[in-house]
Formats: sequence, structure tokens, C-alpha cells
Amino acid sequence: MQCAHKILNIAYQNLRGCNATDMALKSLGVQNVIYRLNHDSEKYMSMENEEENRKYTEITNEYLGTVAGGHRTFILQPYVKWGKDKKRNTSPELQMAEAVALINTLPNWCVVGAKYAPLLTLQRKHLLGTGALDDLKTELSQCENPSALFISTNLLKFVQIRTLEKIFDLPVYDRYSIVIHIFREHAKTTEAKLQVALAEIPYIRKKMLETCVTRSGAINMTEQMKLILDSKEKKLKGELKKLRQHRLSIRSKRKKYGFPTVAVVGYTNAGKTSLIKALTDDSSLQPRDKLFATLDTTAHQGILPNKLKILYMDTIGFIQDVPETLIEPFIVTLEDAITADLVIHIYDVSHPDMKAQYQHVQETIKSMVDDRPVIDVANKCDLVRSDCIPKNAIGVSATNLIGIDLLRLKVQEVLLPATGLLSIRVRVKAGSVASSWLYKMTTVTNAEPDPDNAQYLVLQVLATPVDIQKFKKFLKQ
Repeated sequence: MQCAHKILNIAYQNLRGCNATDMALKSLGVQNVIYRLNHDSEKYMSMENEEENRKYTEITNEYLGTVAGGHRTFILQPYVKWGKDKKRNTSPELQMAEAVALINTLPNWCVVGAKYAPLLTLQRKHLLGTGALDDLKTELSQCENPSALFISTNLLKFVQIRTLEKIFDLPVYDRYSIVIHIFREHAKTTEAKLQVALAEIPYIRKKMLETCVTRSGAINMTEQMKLILDSKEKKLKGELKKLRQHRLSIRSKRKKYGFPTVAVVGYTNAGKTSLIKALTDDSSLQPRDKLFATLDTTAHQGILPNKLKILYMDTIGFIQDVPETLIEPFIVTLEDAITADLVIHIYDVSHPDMKAQYQHVQETIKSMVDDRPVIDVANKCDLVRSDCIPKNAIGVSATNLIGIDLLRLKVQEVLLPATGLLSIRVRVKAGSVASSWLYKMTTVTNAEPDPDNAQYLVLQVLATPVDIQKFKKFLKQ
């Protein structure tokens, strides 16, 4: 994933005469940007041929499996015991807990059994040795009607899936396929559905190619299957290109009106939406205690203590142990976040696997944020001892509103230099066109009567150097 360039330059209209239309444009700008970002992009999804859809659905059912009706799932958590592939910042128990959470996120799915599998490698055809296979058969037979086997590793080879399905007579899922199904369940907008559909193509193609390799090593993939997959991917990429252009248009609007933006990123279910709700007092936001509850980047207006209006950007969450190809299609909407002026990285400080989750997000966003400032926020601080909160983080409880005011002040402190905003004092006549210009086109943080002349006001104003030059030019007109 490549980083989008940071957008910081602010373009302004020539406000000669300071008429009512111009003033209204600035006042309504933030609402227009929010509405267009959160709603307009739903039109970017093309109608496809019904027969092509039917054939593609058959292919996805074969290579991704189906989730309709749910499954009674047995989880196998493999892990490498030692060597370079051993995970050292987490544990099999914590990996298993996340695997259980993934299954419980799917409607009508439940966990009926679980087993750990210590291995030297994840590359064997049967994955497990003969003895381990026999043990797994025994445990499955003792479970109450298991209907699926979830092997909690990022990406199984297709030969491994087919071999294990024959051995256990159960459908087999890996993490990639389970996360795709969760995405499908949670994708409500056409924009999200588009990106989910594109995310599943690499998985299906990889499995399809593995299936079609002959003993001599040649690929014997039917022309019809290849055409269906290529055609689907081409159409999706075309729609994604339109979506990217649409998003660029919205960012241009945001740039035009000069709204500072704060991206909220983090591990899935870390509390991103809850934090934005606390920061904005937006009662319409309804956080859900589910993995990948948010698949779209959405904008929400907030006001800092100095009265500056800003946009908080909610984003898709990250997760460990899945291929990058799963997240890459979402880069179009993630660009709205990674071009923000400031990034808030929120993590669940009470989570047992907090260290691994934190490191995963840091590594993921490292190439995205360039040199932009990042504020670490330790959520659910009320559930841990105070000495468990890192010194470089702000402890908050998004649901209990602990630390939210402190975070707003920190955002204000970091955001002003990041956006090039200056705090200046301006003396203008009360009720004058000049004072109206400042109220509409900049952020007035304080207003006091001039002690030497009550007809004048002394305004404390937040403005960019461009704003200041515009105002000087306006006064000369």
C-alpha cells in the first residue's frame, strides 16, 4: 500500500463585497463535505449481467464457501513452535481468543470446540502430522454436530483445504475467507460492497490457479472461468477508479473550505466510533461491539475548545494475520484518513493482546502518515491500573467520557502548527462588514470590546497566512 500525498494547501474564494451567498457557502461547507463524503459515493456501483453474476456466485461459493444459515464451528489454532516464523509478540491463547471473536461476529455462527496445533511449519499438505490428524478426528467426533472447521491462519493453500475437507468431511475456512464473509455481512453501502468484492478476487484467483495446476506444473484453467474472473475484476477496478475520482473531488471541497481533518485509526473493535461519538457529541453514531463494524471512511464534525470546526474521520479497522491484499482495495477510502492533518491511533489498553495489536497498526500506518503528527490514545483506561498506560499516550474511556476534554486540548495543541493556522488579534468596528468577514471566513476564538473605544471590537482569530492576505486585500477594496 502506497501512501497518498499530504493535502495541506487551503484555497479560498475572492470574497469581494462579502455577499450573503459567499458567507452561506462557508457556513454550510462542512455540512456539504460531510454529506457528500458519507452519501454521494453510494452511486458508484455498476449493474452487471445477471448470468455473469450467477456464474461468479457459483465460483465464490466454491472457493470462499457459504455462510448462509450459519455453522457450528470447530476452531483449530495452529502456531509455529520455534524458528523465524514463530510469533513472539503474542501467544496461541490470545490468537485463539481472536479466532473465537471472528466466528462469533458472523450471524448464526458459534464455536462448538477448539484445539491448539503446535507445528514446525504451516506448509505441509495435510498441515498436521498423522497423530495430530487422528487426535483432531477424535475431538471432532466428541463435539455436538460440528458443521465447519476454521483453521485460524491467514491463508491456507487450496490443496490443504481440499485435503482436510476430504479427511474430515467438513467445509474448511482460513482467516482470509472468514474475514471476507464478515466484510460481506457488514458492507451496507455500495462503496463498501465494491471494495469487499475487489478484496475477494485475489483469494479466489489464487485458489483457482492452485486447483488448475497439473502434475507437470502447467496451469489448466478453463477459459470461461478465467474470463469471468478477469471481467469481474476489470469492472470492479473501473468502478474503484470512479470512486477514487469522487473522493478526490470531495477532498478538493474540503481543501477549498479549509477544514482541518483528524483521522482516527486503530485495530478492529478498539473503539474508534465510540471515541468520535465522545469527541463530537454526535448521538446518531451507534458503536457496535463487533469486529469490522465500520467498513467506510465517514466524516463527523467536531468543535475544539478554541471554537475551531474540524472533521473527524472514522476508518476501517486493522487486524493481524491476514494478507495485505485483503485491505488494499480499501485504500481508496483510507486515503481520506491518511491525507488528514493529524492522526489519532486508538488502542484498547485493557486488551490482553494489546502489545501485538498496537505494533500491527503502527507498522501498517507507518508508510501512510509520513511525517504527520500521531496522537496515541489508550482507550478503556478505567479498566486498568494507571501505571499500565504508556507515558506517551492519553488515557481515555470513550464510553464513560474520561479524558475526552484532555484529548480535545491535545488535538488543538497539535493541529494548529500542523495546519499552519496562526492566532492573531484584529481590531474591527462592531457590526461592520469586516467583522462579518472574519466571523464567516476564519475562526474567532474570542471577542472583547476595545477599552479605548466601545464602537470597536478586538477579535482573537485563527487564520492561515493566506486568510490574512485575503483579509488585507478585502479591507483595501
